[in-house]
Amino acid sequence: MLEYPTKIASHNFDKNPVVSGTLLGIKGRYLMLDTGVIKLRKFTGYEVTFG
Repeated sequence: MLEYPTKIASHNFDKNPVVSGTLLGIKGRYLMLDTGVIKLRKFTGYEVTFG
C-alpha cells in the first residue's frame, strides 16, 4: 500500500461499468484506488480491461 484513500467508496460494475483512478495497492481481496475500492470476489467471472 502506497497510501490509504481518504474517502472509502465501493465501486459497483453493475451500476457503473467504467471505473477510473490510480491503483494505490492491494489489500486482501480489495483493489484500493484513489477513487474508492473494488471487492474482487464480488465480481468473479466479470471480464475486465485495464488501459
